[in-house]
Amino acid sequence: MLYLNIRHTLPRIGINMHISTLSSRIVKPKPQGDYQAPRSNLGYSQPSLEINSYPSRHSYGHSTMIDFARQYGGQGLSDVKQTTSKHAQDTWDIIDNASRKGRDIFAEQAHRRLSSEISKQRTLVAQAIPDPEVTMHPSELHGETDPGHHSVKIETSSTADVKYNPGKFEIYLQDRGSIRMWTSEGHYDIYA
Repeated sequence: MLYLNIRHTLPRIGINMHISTLSSRIVKPKPQGDYQAPRSNLGYSQPSLEINSYPSRHSYGHSTMIDFARQYGGQGLSDVKQTTSKHAQDTWDIIDNASRKGRDIFAEQAHRRLSSEISKQRTLVAQAIPDPEVTMHPSELHGETDPGHHSVKIETSSTADVKYNPGKFEIYLQDRGSIRMWTSEGHYDIYA
């Protein structure tokens, strides 16, 4: 079953009223001034202490990557060249002498390598460990004093200040009225 739903709102009017006013007053003298308080603007910087322990750490072997690359980069290239040359000499030695009767080239080469490692002179070097570099920056006074300033100016008027505002009365339509109709099936639509 269809039900007819009707919703309506009433029109509303609004009223604005402004009462007329008359004001008369004497203009008071107006002092105008500018004041800035004096300031010292002085301060002390914090003391600082810088400790550079890198020279002593470097003597123990704790180097930065730049120093490590500088120290061992050239040595690595030199070692690669020496090893390549040594392998080439060993290869040519095997080519030239491996087929000779009574010689064991591989044993001879191993014996030479072992003898060269044994004959290396190991040395220990004692050196002084450098002290850390300590730099102290004392606190310093900085800034300048600001003496500030003060100025006053007074404005006066010889006439009174009179203001008249006429009254107003205004009527307007605040909400228009409306009638809305619709159908619903099975029940009334009371929440619409």
